[in-house]
Amino acid sequence: MSSVPYWLDSPYEPRPALEGPVEVEACVIGGGVGGLSCARRLAGHGIETLVLERGSVAGGASGRNGGFLLAGVAAFHNDARELYGRERNRRIYARTVSAQQEIYELAEALGMGDSVRRVGSLRVAVTDEEAERVRGQVHALREDGFAGELVERDELPPVLRRRGLCACHVDHDAALHPARWYRALAEAAERAGARICEGSPVTGPVPAPDEGEIRAAGGSVRARHVIVAADGALPVLVPAYEGRVRARRLHMVASEPTERVVDQLVYPRWGYEYFQQRPDGRLLLGGFSDLDGAASYTDREEGSAEIWARLESYLRDELGLDTKVTHRWVGVVGYTDDQLPFVGEVPGRPGLYVAGGYSGHGNVPGYVAGQEIADAIAGQASQEPVFGAARP
Repeated sequence: MSSVPYWLDSPYEPRPALEGPVEVEACVIGGGVGGLSCARRLAGHGIETLVLERGSVAGGASGRNGGFLLAGVAAFHNDARELYGRERNRRIYARTVSAQQEIYELAEALGMGDSVRRVGSLRVAVTDEEAERVRGQVHALREDGFAGELVERDELPPVLRRRGLCACHVDHDAALHPARWYRALAEAAERAGARICEGSPVTGPVPAPDEGEIRAAGGSVRARHVIVAADGALPVLVPAYEGRVRARRLHMVASEPTERVVDQLVYPRWGYEYFQQRPDGRLLLGGFSDLDGAASYTDREEGSAEIWARLESYLRDELGLDTKVTHRWVGVVGYTDDQLPFVGEVPGRPGLYVAGGYSGHGNVPGYVAGQEIADAIAGQASQEPVFGAARP
């Protein structure tokens, strides 16, 4: 049993760490989805950009998640309409759909199409209450002009009929190999002109540009613009977000290759369970944060024996698969009360920006968030931000 995340279980040569004092136009803290998206966009705008990553690119939550490239935010589309208002939610969903298309095109251009596979997703109901909500999601999506298809029980893949009552199928969602994808995005950012230093943890709290220099292992940085793209670590680096972003551990396992049972991403039981099957037959499975309860709210990458056992029994009992688990790991992400991320300039602290709190749903929103911040810094926003609120 390996405790190394399956996504990260391959040889990797890290970039050099920061050395000595550096002055740049923009310093991005965090080498995950938000930071890399922001760095690439900033460099594309001609802004001198440095990325500081405490470990390795994609070594945090971006390389430890389920590999779901989903449109929208964490909430059901019908629930999100009530939470954020129909028009704002429609804009968020539309922007994430267009971001997915950008990602597909970029992945092909980078020769990484096999790491971003457009396979579609199934949000599966396992109770009558959830079935009503899933049917409502299909109706709300179609009413707002988006793709969404109701799949009845007898149309589900056989492995899902054991518990599933119906599902919402969305055809434009994709399965990621997140570590490969984000490391390719890092290389794209470098080709655009950004510099990335790995093994360079930053000491918090992070100052705004007029408050002093950024202190990091091996050196220091002065920048006109500072972007903290740290998701679950946001409250440590910018204490104004303490209590507003809560670090939470999410458990995952990977199995040996087994018979093919599903092609789509699968998201049952209100999203408390989720899995995808890789082309080689491995199942990548996560969830049961509801079973983890209050213990899930931690910034320590330590797993629960109870959750590991539950994930293994899920493979055996719910999916009916006789396969062994080869990897198990934890990723720490940031959750907010309203399930929307904090994105933008910190009020009262000019030049200091944040991106984080994706509530376990950051692969597309994080990509959008990074672009929104970069465009704001460059003064070249081509459309109204869909997040654009760093409200502390």
